[in-house]
Amino acid sequence: MLDERIEEAVRTLENPEIAEFRAEGGRAIGFFCSYVPEELLNVDGLTSFRMRSIGCHSTEVADGCMGLFNCSYTRHCLEQGMEGEYGFLDGFVFVPGCDHMRRLYDNWAHFVKPEFLALVDMPHLRDEDALKWYRDEIEVLWNKLTDKFSLSDGRDAVWEGIRRTNRARQLLEELDRQRWLDTPRLSGRQVQEISLFAASVPKERAIPVLEELNEEVKEQSLTEPYRARVLVVGAHLDDPGFIDVLEDTGALVVRDAYCCGLRDQLDPVDDSDDKADPFEAIARRYLDRLSCPRMYGDYPRRLQKITRMAEEARVDGIILEQLKFCETWGIDGNVLMNDLKDRGFPILKLEREYLVSAKGQIRTRVQAFLESMGK
Repeated sequence: MLDERIEEAVRTLENPEIAEFRAEGGRAIGFFCSYVPEELLNVDGLTSFRMRSIGCHSTEVADGCMGLFNCSYTRHCLEQGMEGEYGFLDGFVFVPGCDHMRRLYDNWAHFVKPEFLALVDMPHLRDEDALKWYRDEIEVLWNKLTDKFSLSDGRDAVWEGIRRTNRARQLLEELDRQRWLDTPRLSGRQVQEISLFAASVPKERAIPVLEELNEEVKEQSLTEPYRARVLVVGAHLDDPGFIDVLEDTGALVVRDAYCCGLRDQLDPVDDSDDKADPFEAIARRYLDRLSCPRMYGDYPRRLQKITRMAEEARVDGIILEQLKFCETWGIDGNVLMNDLKDRGFPILKLEREYLVSAKGQIRTRVQAFLESMGK
């Protein structure tokens, strides 16, 4: 059983922690992609909020604006945005990570009309030119934030945001390792809920809770038996119900590399030299971490990192999940599936909608997958 504050942040949009932060004069900024430099949104007076769509069961209006062939995550977000459900947020930051997200940005600007809206461009390559480009984009965003929210424009403020975000990442990494153990201390669902909590509340409020969890988890271990250890890789996933379906079959998620999971929140910015350029340090972190398929030329390194994650956690198999109509994961997932099979990993690929549906079908396929591994 996790802390009630964690469960409250997972099941609600405007959680009490953000409400209290804003009541004290703070401002909350929603961001839609893990390539948004979250550190800039965690400086004094601001907090970041990873965009999710909770309680939205229809996209009828959004479908007329974006079309049915865009992924259901973007359509659900637009539906709630047009209904004013994100009124507790003081601004939004996008990255054109894919065509669907770019269309969401256009519709957001036209229909939602927030007081603060920014689009951070992002290269598709990893080289020195890309680093400089992305670094300059990050500084442009910082200037926009300081102008809008009257922030201190000194670089010390940026370093403070980096250190605050890094501390949360360090604590999440320590918790993540507790499920790699031969006798795991946390389930995949628990880790996902912890990750969503850390992405949804002010970091200064999340850090004490994560510190407490790190102490508590040392005294526990999972009591329910499981059949296999799996790594889940894939697209945006913020519904613990999906992980529930997997783990109900006995497939324990001991590692994850999906968007809105720990893939986004590990790997700190190098903060060893606070005299260095903070914008370049942030840019390096985002270009050097485990990339997503939008980084076309980074596939060999991405394959290598996912392979290493699977080996570290001693997984029995890998589950690839993707949202319907997601071209980036649709292409990358097929190549990844074949290459991971060649490396000896059993693979199951699942296509899904943003809202978890067809649970019986998913459960049947996962059970068959476990049986194919002799589990």
